[in-house]
Amino acid sequence: MNRHKAILLFAALSFGTLAAAQNQTEAQPTRIRIGETVLTLQSPLRVQPVEQDSLDIDIHFFAPKTHRTRTYPRFSEEGYIGFGFAVPTHNDDYLPIHSGNSFNLEIGSRHLYHPSKHYAIGVHFQYSCYSYRMVDAIPIFMDKVPPGEIYREYFRTDNLGTGLVQRVRLFPGFWVEGTVYGDWAYSKRYKVKSRVDGSKEKTKYRNGEKFNPFGAGAQAGIKWNGTTLYARYRFTNFFNPNYIPQEVPRLSIGLCFSI
Repeated sequence: MNRHKAILLFAALSFGTLAAAQNQTEAQPTRIRIGETVLTLQSPLRVQPVEQDSLDIDIHFFAPKTHRTRTYPRFSEEGYIGFGFAVPTHNDDYLPIHSGNSFNLEIGSRHLYHPSKHYAIGVHFQYSCYSYRMVDAIPIFMDKVPPGEIYREYFRTDNLGTGLVQRVRLFPGFWVEGTVYGDWAYSKRYKVKSRVDGSKEKTKYRNGEKFNPFGAGAQAGIKWNGTTLYARYRFTNFFNPNYIPQEVPRLSIGLCFSI
C-alpha cells in the first residue's frame, strides 16, 4: 500500500464518526480533499476529481524535496604525455649544453578529486626521461678520454615519480595548475659517441657516487582544455656536489597533452 492510499484509508476511518453524525441531522455529506483526490464521506463512499468546490476539509501533502544535480564529476582520471626543452643559462654554476638537443619527456596519469567545480586536487604517477647534450664535459665525468673522434656527449636519466597536483578553474575549460613532485632516477649515465677507424662507438659512464638517485621540484602550468603549457624547476642536484660542483640547467618549459 502506497502512502497516498494509506492516507485515504486513515482519513476515511478518522472521519467516519463525523459523517455518521452529520447524516442523522442533515442531508449534506462531508467532503475532504487529500492531495489531488476529493473523498465524500457518505454511504456509499465516493471518490471524485479535485475540481470539486465547497470542501469541508482540505488536506495538502508536503511538496517533495528536490536535489540539485551536480554538473561536474567528483573524481576524474586522465592520462598525459609531455615534452619540454631545457632553458640554458650563461652562469658558471651550470655546465654548457646544446639547448635545442636537451629535452625532457614524461608520460603518466593523474587522479583528481573535485570538491567543487572550480577546484581539484590529486596525485600523478609518471615515467620521465631527461636528456642533456653536453659540451666538452668528458674531463668532468671520466678519468680518461675514449678513443677516436668525439662527436656527441649526453647525460641522461630515466625516472619514476609521483607528485601532488592542484588546479583552479578560472572559467570553463581554462585552469591554472601547480605541482610539487619527487623522482627516483633508476638509471643515470653519461654517454659519449665517437668514431674509431670509420666505425661508431658508444661509451657509457655510470657512477653511483657522482650521480644523485633522487630529485624534487615544482611545476606551474596553464591548462586550456586538454593542453597545458608548463614551466618546471628542479630544486635538487643531478650530481653530487662533492664530485661535480656544476649542474645542468634546472629550468625547462614544455607542453603536456591529455590522452
